[in-house]
This record gives sequence, C-alpha cells and structure tokens, in this order.
Amino acid sequence: MGINRKAINFDLSTKSLEKYFKDTREPYSLIKKFMLENGFEHRQYSGYTSKEPINERRVIRIVNKLTKKFTWLGECVKEFDITEIGEQYSLKDTIQNLCIKEINKQAGYNKDFHGKFKEFTQKTPKNQKLKDLER
Repeated sequence: MGINRKAINFDLSTKSLEKYFKDTREPYSLIKKFMLENGFEHRQYSGYTSKEPINERRVIRIVNKLTKKFTWLGECVKEFDITEIGEQYSLKDTIQNLCIKEINKQAGYNKDFHGKFKEFTQKTPKNQKLKDLER
C-alpha cells in the first residue's frame, strides 16, 4: 500500500449487533463519528474515504484505535476492506441529468396522449355514448 487516499468499506452482522445494541443503527453512528474524527468522509452506507492520502502505517493505527474503542466489532464484522483510491470520478451529475431528460421525455409522451385524447373528445359529438364508439 502506498501513500494514496484510502477507501474503507465494511459489513456488519445485524444478528450479532442485536446482542450489543437495542437499535442496530447505533453502532453505525458510532463508527461514523469515529471515522469523521479520524480524517475520513462518509461516502455511502458503510463506505468511507480518507480526505487526504495516507500510508499503510496510518491505516493500521486507525484500525487498531477502532478495535480498541469498539471491542464488539470483532464479533459483528462480516467484512472490512481497505482499497487504495486511484483516480475517482463522480457520475452523480451525469446520472441526475440523464434522469431529468428521461422524465421530460416520458412527460412528453404523456402530453401527446392527453393532447390526442382531448382532440378526439372535441371531435366526438357530445351525445355519443361509449357503446357507440365501440362499434
């Protein structure tokens, strides 16, 4: 491991957490607070990235500190991965823009249907009943 930004992702056993906590969201909050205090930012669910490049020794110190503070973690951890972050690109804006385009496209189809339906109803005599249209 070199001096790069690091990603830490983990998974905890809900069943094991229930032995230690009434609310299984609590340990995630405790870990989040710890990670934020130790130079990481919360990216998603159980995923954190270091704000600055760090070396392997620093990662080991953080993990040691984490396990000393939360001894229940040893029984509850299902997975705990550390990844070196290379180049990172966020596609958040791209995804949001593509979704907006798709929503507008679908809304356009909806407008076409309503426009054609309105045109049809205006052309149809008002006294004509639905059964007459089915013929």
